[in-house]
Parts: sequence; structure tokens; C-alpha cells
Amino acid sequence: MTYAQLEAIRGRIVVSCQAGPESPLNAPHFLAALAQSAEMGGAAAFRVDRPENVAAVRAVSDLPILGINKIHVPGYEVFITPTFASARAVVEAGAGLVGLDGTGHPRPEGEDLGEIIQRLHAECGVPVMADIATVEQGLAAAALGADLVATTLAGHTPDSPGRDGPALDVLEALVAATDVPIVVEGHIWTVEDVRACFELGAYALVIGSAITVPQFITQRFVGAIPVGAGRTRVAVRS
Repeated sequence: MTYAQLEAIRGRIVVSCQAGPESPLNAPHFLAALAQSAEMGGAAAFRVDRPENVAAVRAVSDLPILGINKIHVPGYEVFITPTFASARAVVEAGAGLVGLDGTGHPRPEGEDLGEIIQRLHAECGVPVMADIATVEQGLAAAALGADLVATTLAGHTPDSPGRDGPALDVLEALVAATDVPIVVEGHIWTVEDVRACFELGAYALVIGSAITVPQFITQRFVGAIPVGAGRTRVAVRS
């Protein structure tokens, strides 16, 4: 297994090129265009959901792709690359790294986190990033062989509090407790957030909404409009 792609993202930014089902950008060619734009801006790699989107991005870029495969299975909380088959599908589409739910919650088909990590190493030859919500989950995923641990789910699960900014507390605790590289993903909106994460020891950052989701970017600017804006009329000279 090669770890060259891990070294390629060290101290860099991975751009998440995803779009929800409601987005007009939810099509492979649009996501590929977003990836190309991000590459022009200095992105080191991409996080891409679904095999068809991974293939579209791979067709336009040689940068590393962190592939995920979101599949909602009734009765299971885990939906980020929940099975080995879902992980293998994005590898076959062109991903050189795989991201998956690393919380340790029950998975479909009776598989467990450690088994999937081991099979991805042995059968696909790719590094694995475990998305977690808590420090305990991060340490458990590292012990099971995850090559990277990411704070992706912090603030999004019942066992982690909501937050407005990146999970700096989780980052700091994991950096102090394990040698496995820690990636910060989620709630990164400003250059100050970027600096804070790297200063606390982040290996890399994954940024999505602040770069590739126009409706969220627009909402932030619209939300900053002060009450009463535009009410003062400017005199027009004749």
C-alpha cells in the first residue's frame, strides 16, 4: 500500500466537492467543474461522494481523491461508506483514499469498522480516513488501523454537542493522545479557522460548504445585512 497520497495532503486543504439532492449542482459534470476550480485555487485533493462523481473528478484531475459513498440504510445511523462493497466501489471509480464512518456504530450486513479497514488495506491497497464525532471514537478508530482520523461528525451526532466553529477541542485532545494524523473537517468558514486548526496540530483540513456550496455562502452574506439596511436614501443630483 502506498502512502504517497497521505503525504500529498500534509499541511494542505482538501476541498469537498459535494452537492445535496436539492442542489442544481448535483450532477457529475458540475462537481467535476467545482473540483477543477478548486485545483486552480490550490486545493491539494478532493473529497467526493458516490462512484459516478469520483469518476467524473478523476477524468479532469490527477490530484488525490478521498472517496466516500453515502448510503442510507433503514435502521442504521451509519451512512458514510457503510459497507466494504460501498468503499470498494469508489476505489474502483478512481479514489486513492477512502473515508468512512468511524463512530463504531452498528453497520449493515454485520460488518464492523475494523474489518472494513483491514479489507481496504489488504484488498484495495488504499489508506482509510475515519470520520468521528468524539475523542473516544477517534482513539478507537486509530486503534483499529485507521490511517487518518477526521472530526467530520463532531456536532452532528447525539453523542457530540452542536458547534458553530471547527472541533478544536476534539482536535487538540486527539493530537495529544495519538500519533495518527488528525484531519479537521466541518464548520471551517474563515482564514482564522484555518490558522487555528493548523496551529493546534491538524494534519490537513477538509473544507466544503465555505468553498463549493453557493447557497450556504450566499446565506452567510445575506444574514449579515443589518436591520434597516437600504433605508437611507441618497440625494440624486439633477
